[in-house]
Amino acid sequence: MTYENCIIEALAIVSAWDIPLEDFADVVIDHAKLIAGESLDPMTDPTDLMTDYPLHF
Repeated sequence: MTYENCIIEALAIVSAWDIPLEDFADVVIDHAKLIAGESLDPMTDPTDLMTDYPLHF
């Protein structure tokens, strides 16, 4: 599932929060990404780390 599929749900949740209008759209998108299970920061995506740092046993 992509975050676009979760925008309506995120909008319903975030609209109850006290968010400044200038940050509202970014917060809705970030929350939709969390609902969809997407990473907010590409640098913390574990699949990126796996390719950069191979495991040595």
